Amino acid sequence: MKRNNLRSKWLDVKDLHGDHQVRFGQHLSYQFQNSPRRILYMMSYYKFASKMIGKGKKVLDVGCGEGLGTWLLACECGWAKGVDLDCDAVEIGKNNWKDQNISFACSDFLSTRQQPFDAVVSFDVVEHINPDNMDCFWQKISKSLARYGSVVIGTPNITAAQYASRIAKAGHVNLYSGERLENEMRQYFKHVFIFGANDEVVHTGFLPMAHYLIGVGCGKIIQEKKVNQ
Repeated sequence: MKRNNLRSKWLDVKDLHGDHQVRFGQHLSYQFQNSPRRILYMMSYYKFASKMIGKGKKVLDVGCGEGLGTWLLACECGWAKGVDLDCDAVEIGKNNWKDQNISFACSDFLSTRQQPFDAVVSFDVVEHINPDNMDCFWQKISKSLARYGSVVIGTPNITAAQYASRIAKAGHVNLYSGERLENEMRQYFKHVFIFGANDEVVHTGFLPMAHYLIGVGCGKIIQEKKVNQ
């Protein structure tokens, strides 16, 4: 029922918002309290990925965390699934977003078989993976993609490591340079494009001066099965 308020229509607008609330978990709550700008950066990278992927696509978000970026991919691309090792974070995503175009699963990407997706997105994951497991990671990415699928990988630049926080440094065991990221991706994709990012701006500038790296790969190279002679 509309209110008789001649000074403001805000209360009527408020009623139209509904009562659905989004809850943040441990990770996003910490970011909002201590460095909220990082959430703005993250969402700008997800928006960039969604524009690279396009509309009407099924997207896998590897290392989805609490699913804020997964939700954006679902909105912009059509359908998205988020997977992560952190079951508490995944539950946050499940409780926040229940639409038919989004789903979440707590699973180990390196040991779980995925259906083919049109695109795979993974931000802030590879720097936490032991270097000995990276071949497995790239192979899983490739196998999770449809034949003409694309991948978007984001990770902090090794040149910015000296400015990282104590918490960031504690988990970063596998930092990349732009050159290394491109070389590894070219083993699995015919076309690779490396972008830099400073704050929320994604660019093609001088990569060693970029705080963040984003690699886009397409045209996956089909790995031939070895046949015993």
